[in-house]
Amino acid sequence: MQVVNFLTSHFLPENTAGTNRVLSYVKELEKRYKVNVIALTERGKPQSIDKIKYSDNIDVYYVNQKYYDREKFFSRALWEILFTHKLVKKANEIPSDITIATSPYMFIIPILAMIGKGKKILDIRDITWEYIDDNSFLKKVIKKYISKLMARSINSYDVVCVTNDFEDQWVRAHTRNREIVKISNGIEESKFEELSQIQINQNIPFTITYIGNIAVGQNVQTLVDGAKDIEDVQVNIVGDGTKYKSLKAYVKRNRIHNVKFFGKVDRKEIIKFYQNTTILYAQLDEHFKTAMPSKLYEYASTGLPIIYGGIGEAVKFVDKLENSITILPNRPDLVKEAILKLKDREFEISTKNRELVKNHFIRERESAKIIEVVENLLSKEQ
Repeated sequence: MQVVNFLTSHFLPENTAGTNRVLSYVKELEKRYKVNVIALTERGKPQSIDKIKYSDNIDVYYVNQKYYDREKFFSRALWEILFTHKLVKKANEIPSDITIATSPYMFIIPILAMIGKGKKILDIRDITWEYIDDNSFLKKVIKKYISKLMARSINSYDVVCVTNDFEDQWVRAHTRNREIVKISNGIEESKFEELSQIQINQNIPFTITYIGNIAVGQNVQTLVDGAKDIEDVQVNIVGDGTKYKSLKAYVKRNRIHNVKFFGKVDRKEIIKFYQNTTILYAQLDEHFKTAMPSKLYEYASTGLPIIYGGIGEAVKFVDKLENSITILPNRPDLVKEAILKLKDREFEISTKNRELVKNHFIRERESAKIIEVVENLLSKEQ
């Protein structure tokens, strides 16, 4: 049986969109190959055992990652370089026929390109270097250098997988690599089935719910400020993150009475929030124009209306949905306007939205494409 090494910065027991994408990949790959997952642990949560047998054909090798502050760009970059280098060195010690590496830790791209062995596939889950602020001369120089470094490094890969059209266009425009395969993000079939069959409670106050990470990129304060003066609207904020405490303090300090915080909850509780919601809300600011949050596939699977603040790839998706509104990010006035528009409408749960996800964004079906990518590359050696 041929062997695939799969390098990732996110894997179990961490529960993230990145983990879910990798898990879906390796479950497909194990049907035909022996798979070694070489993964970083969560920051500050070391694994006591450096090798775990996940299944008959999947072994997981962990590289412990210490805790560091991800909000500071320069220190974050240095730590990512250090731990990514350890990840690639570990992979080089494990014989394989092919190596797959996935972002979003962007420095995995040049490090594997420089010191990795054999045939290589790159899975770009996000073009994170496009998010670097360039609001000073130094940052502009750094962003330009990193962008060129990524482009040169991508040329070293035999195949590049991307998740959306923007990533595809960026790779084609900046590199010589023409072996590019689109494998969209999506939602697991079991989650889709669960969400698409939930019954929505019609006998609730008008309720807007945000479910997800509460950090800089999401800037959930935009929702708070947009809804705070609409007295008959209830806002539920579900999740945790680096801005959770400061946002909660902001609401308390300003005596905003129609916003409730629930922190991080388990899956069963999340389903209850969907069942007791009128509108779902999400946002990513303009720095994340290339990103397509997997949360939107989950939102669309419920058939509920969505307000999305953002630009770029995610807007293209939400604009295809019924009963949903896209607005510019970080604009509380536009959030308020969108809420009032939806409050005046009568709508039913959207079958169209559910069908769009079912037909095009089931993760297992998309992930199965990686088998053909690996097979085609391995056949070129024969």
